[in-house]
Amino acid sequence: MRAAAIPEEQGSLRHHRFTFFMRTASTFRKLVVWIIGAALCACQSRDKGAQELSTANAPQVAARHIDSAAVQSAERSLRSFFNASREGSATHDSLPILTACGDDGGSSYFPTTLLAGYSLLPFDMHGDTVVARASVVTVAEQDVDRRSSRFTARQRVREDVLEWDVIPTDTPGQWVVCNGLRFGYLGADSLTTWRPDGASYQTARALVDSIVRTRLLQTTR
Repeated sequence: MRAAAIPEEQGSLRHHRFTFFMRTASTFRKLVVWIIGAALCACQSRDKGAQELSTANAPQVAARHIDSAAVQSAERSLRSFFNASREGSATHDSLPILTACGDDGGSSYFPTTLLAGYSLLPFDMHGDTVVARASVVTVAEQDVDRRSSRFTARQRVREDVLEWDVIPTDTPGQWVVCNGLRFGYLGADSLTTWRPDGASYQTARALVDSIVRTRLLQTTR
């Protein structure tokens, strides 16, 4: 009798152990799922908090108001500057007024280039200063040769996008062009060595005139 009961007790014991194991495994799985869910919620909360903190600490940039009247007035002064800066221009004598920025009376400085043409690009505004951009075509660059106290000049055609600050003066409607490249042939031709061979101020001027004529034809078509 006792020998027959032992397997039954052992079977019952195994059943209880199996049931306990399954319940424990189910509880463990629920616990793991809960821990993972809590961790994800915590991460999302931290990310949201960091984003809110970042947004709160970020500098608030106010939308700039572009004064169209100011830009138009500055554009007129900039066009006058370019037209007076073009090599051989009849309005060259107006440059000192247009560039009177307090840096040596608005005089040009080296290296300098010979301007042939320009195209204005969209402007921006910082405070009361108009930041002007333009695509300029130059035909030569002149610089000081400090080893011989002479000048060097190289003829070439180059197009660059450059930037200037156009600043209002105390006179209403009057602006000066500052903080950018200036143009013009300054050194005496007798003291200037031109490159490449055969180049000279006369050939550079002829190149300027050719580009001006070509652009004029393009605008009149």
